[in-house]
Amino acid sequence: MCIHNRLFALIFRILLLVGCGIGLYLNSGLPSGKPAPYMLIFYTIQSNALCFIFFSLLTVKTFMDLKSIGIKGSTVFLPHFKGAVTMTIAVTFIIYHFVLVPKYLNAPNSNYSLLNWQNVLVHYFVPLAAITDWLVFDEKFYFRWFDPIFWLLLPITYFIFILIRAKLGGIIEIVKSPYPYFFIDVELLGWLKVIKNAGLLMFGFLVLGYILYLIDKINISSYRSKISLILSK
Repeated sequence: MCIHNRLFALIFRILLLVGCGIGLYLNSGLPSGKPAPYMLIFYTIQSNALCFIFFSLLTVKTFMDLKSIGIKGSTVFLPHFKGAVTMTIAVTFIIYHFVLVPKYLNAPNSNYSLLNWQNVLVHYFVPLAAITDWLVFDEKFYFRWFDPIFWLLLPITYFIFILIRAKLGGIIEIVKSPYPYFFIDVELLGWLKVIKNAGLLMFGFLVLGYILYLIDKINISSYRSKISLILSK
C-alpha cells in the first residue's frame, strides 16, 4: 500500500521531525540547564538523531518534488538506506518496551516514569511514525534479498563503539556503569554472556530486517484484485 499524495507525506514528515526534535531536546539536559552530552552514547538517542537527519533530507526532497512534480505520487529517496533507518529505529521501540521497561518498573523502590514526553517521543512516537511513513508513503519492491544483511552494519558499528568507549570513556553518570545497557555490560556479565547477548540481538535485527523485506515484497493490490476476482465468481 502506498498513498500517492506528496502533500500528506510532507505534513506527516514535518510532524515526525517536530516530535523527534522535541524528543532529542528533552533528552539533552538543556531544559534543566544541565547539558548531558553523555546521552549521545545511548542507542535511543543515536537512532533518533539518525532519523532526524534522514527525515530532514527526505522532507526537503518531498517538498521539492511537490513543487516540481506535483501533489500526486510518492518521493523516492535512498530507499535501501531508509530500510536500515526503519529497522534501526524499530529496535529502539522493541528493546525499550519489551526489555528495559519491565526491568525499570520491577526494580526495587522503582519510581520510573514511563509516560512522560521525554520517553514517549523517542521510544514510541518516532519509531512508530517512522515505520508508518515507510508503510504508508513509500513505494515498495525496492529491497534486495541481501539488504537486511548490510543493515546489520549499523548495530554492529554501535556495538563496537560501545566497547571502545567503555574502555576509554569511563562511567556513564546516569547508569553508573561504563556501558549504557545492562545486557552488554562486560563488567557485570562477562565477555561470554555479552557476546551471547550481542549475537541474539544481531539475530533479532536480521529477523526484523527480513520481516521488512517480506512486507516490501507483498503486492497488496495484486492480492486485492485476486480476492475481488474470486468473490465475483
